[in-house]
Amino acid sequence: MAAIEVLARLVGENVILQTTLVLLVVFLATSWIFSNTRKLPPGPRGWPVVGNFFSLANGHRHLVLTDWSKTYGPVYRVNLAGKLMVVLSGYDIIHEALVKTADNFSSRPDNAIFKIINPQRLGIATAPFGTPWKEHRKFTLMSLREFGFGKRSMEGKILEESLAFQAELMKMGNQPFDISRMIQNAVTNVICSIVFGYRFEYNDDKFIHLMDTFDRGFSFNFFTQLAVFFPILRHVPGLGRGPKLIKEVLGTFRSFIKEELESHKKTFDPNDIRDLSDSYIKENKSRENDDETTFTDEYTECVLFDMFVAGTETTSTTMYWAFLYIVLNPDIQRKVQEEIHTVFGHDKPPSTAYRAQMPYTEAVLTEVGRTATIAPTSVYRATTRDTRFHGYHIPEGATVAANLWSVHYDPEHFPNPGKFDPGRFLDAQGQYRRDDHVIPFGLGPRMCLGKQLAEMELFLLITSLLQHFTFKLPEGADRPSTIGFNGASHAAKKFKLVAEPLA
Repeated sequence: MAAIEVLARLVGENVILQTTLVLLVVFLATSWIFSNTRKLPPGPRGWPVVGNFFSLANGHRHLVLTDWSKTYGPVYRVNLAGKLMVVLSGYDIIHEALVKTADNFSSRPDNAIFKIINPQRLGIATAPFGTPWKEHRKFTLMSLREFGFGKRSMEGKILEESLAFQAELMKMGNQPFDISRMIQNAVTNVICSIVFGYRFEYNDDKFIHLMDTFDRGFSFNFFTQLAVFFPILRHVPGLGRGPKLIKEVLGTFRSFIKEELESHKKTFDPNDIRDLSDSYIKENKSRENDDETTFTDEYTECVLFDMFVAGTETTSTTMYWAFLYIVLNPDIQRKVQEEIHTVFGHDKPPSTAYRAQMPYTEAVLTEVGRTATIAPTSVYRATTRDTRFHGYHIPEGATVAANLWSVHYDPEHFPNPGKFDPGRFLDAQGQYRRDDHVIPFGLGPRMCLGKQLAEMELFLLITSLLQHFTFKLPEGADRPSTIGFNGASHAAKKFKLVAEPLA
């Protein structure tokens, strides 16, 4: 009897042991699976509270981010003052996220700077992914195409501006000057003609005030960023000026746009749609009885603001880079001029209809887009939902930075990437060779809305100017740096040139 009790006890203990082991294995497996599905990408360690902010709050954050990708891989995270940002590097990774799985990566973050710029999250550029954004982007593109956006009928407005640009250059004689304001004037006037139906004279007081406001608004620095991300610092003397400056600049532009919209309403004729403002007024009127519509004056002002500001800044900055590389590479400038004169002569206005006959010029403009990379991390995206990507968990609403610099300066694809070399985009016969790895306007549904217009402006303005002028560095001037700095965009440092009219 005692033996039977001992045996029963041993069997019971064995069952308990087996059960315990099974439960332990289940617990460990469940924990592993759960932790694996919630695994965040790796990333650099940061400081308490500020995270990696100080490592990135400088003029070369794109270089820091690119360097970190070599340590942490093509998908990694950084901590921006307690906010998660996932960085995507390399063409394949960026294309997979922004194109193949676009619905997961097409929103905008609800971060500190966007809250200042667009607290209600209206418009197109900084609006979240969703029906209103899709509706307004589609309507804006449709309206723009109706009056020539992306078509040769737009050439007349750009070439008209080129003539005004040339007249300003003639006034300079052979004196050194900074061409940035002239570029800004010309590009802004093209946008004005599309959005408001008219252009400014360069000496117009209102126009000068707007251009001065542009210069103030896009001169971000470390302390501006610091006070934006840490609101408590806005009470520190000297630091609080940054966010106030941003709001003042935005207020100036929005007042200007509101005033223009009201003026358009007074002269509106549904049978004569003059510009994008008229298109929106007509659409808004057609939906007046729809209580659910987002086609309102408030939303319209935000869309026009996006078009006016974003279209001016990006193209102006790219063109300034173009002139920097033109004066630094006189042999390249000479080859472009030879091609222009072969195709158009010295007097015939350039036209995009002949772009296919100008492979070298096309290659030069492509190389400008690559080397300048004016939006090194593109405009920040945000995930629309919890997302599983390359084995990592990326939570809904996480900021996503597509590191375009890592694509454009990939030495495996672009050998000696720091060299300005248009030959990268020419085949053995000297014909232009497109490269999908040049993506200055981004990828996917949130690609820059003004891509076609920007490409047309760059081609027409630069070819028409080089048709009539040679641009040089001033005699004895130091060679300008090709190392840019990050403000609102990746911009070239200021330099001076001389414009010599061609005989």
